[in-house]
Amino acid sequence: MKKIITYCIYLLTYVVIFGSCAPENYTLGDVDVTSAELAEGAAYKIEHDASNPNIVYLTSLMGTQYTPLWEHPQGHSQASKVTLKIPFAGEYMVKFGVETRGGIVYGDPVTFKVDQLYPGFISDEMWTLLTGGPDQEKTWYLDLDAAGLSRYYLGPVYYYGTGDWYGNLNGSAEPLNSDSWNWQPDWKGNTWLMDAGDYGQMTFDLKGSANVNVNHKMFGKVQKGSFTMDTENKSLKFSNATILHGAPQEKIVADWNNVRIMSLTKNTMQLAVFRDKALSGEDPCLLVFNYISKEYKDDWEATP
Repeated sequence: MKKIITYCIYLLTYVVIFGSCAPENYTLGDVDVTSAELAEGAAYKIEHDASNPNIVYLTSLMGTQYTPLWEHPQGHSQASKVTLKIPFAGEYMVKFGVETRGGIVYGDPVTFKVDQLYPGFISDEMWTLLTGGPDQEKTWYLDLDAAGLSRYYLGPVYYYGTGDWYGNLNGSAEPLNSDSWNWQPDWKGNTWLMDAGDYGQMTFDLKGSANVNVNHKMFGKVQKGSFTMDTENKSLKFSNATILHGAPQEKIVADWNNVRIMSLTKNTMQLAVFRDKALSGEDPCLLVFNYISKEYKDDWEATP
């Protein structure tokens, strides 16, 4: 009996030792969902709130083994259910995808309609600070002019970590991740940031919808687009327009549509986009562009 027990112990030890040394062989496998299967009604649903149709719910119908990927009017999300609060009437687009064993698959984009304005969704102070309020408009300038003068900030662009956002900059919340730092270069000591010049202006308004007109004088083009604002997450999403910026930044940013609001007051604003590693050859960070309002610029006087 003792020999049998000893033998079993040796056998078990052999299995544990050699089993733990066996190489693991995992593969992603083939794609198990096709684009055609990611159709509205089958893979996900779009629903308007029964009491407030300006609230729209996006719900994934895929199993928990799939990570949903949403592209919607207010940005991107990976949540199983997304709530959109859309203030203006119009037609909006949603694109739904999932992460599968073989990669990311997206279905065809679909549209939904919002029939009327809901003023409650533009009552937050940030809408007024940005646009002047309902039926108003407000113009902003990059804080650098043709004489090389920055009136409020040290220069037209700062650098921040990818975890930095409105919340931790004003001390009301923690960074989004551990990559939190900043460099605020003065333009006069770092003229390579962008050339001195008249960069034009961008005007936000709430005249019937959320509109933005951008005159990129340094690039010789004018853009007429629209935007949405997420006041909770402090972000903007642009369509058919980009924020004022310099030529060096034009070459190193892949996504100009999704913008973080880093700060916003009556006279000043900071908007951030991501520096793309593939384009810049450097680690991702936030390029934070500094703006002043038309009123501030018109009233500004140099300190003796």
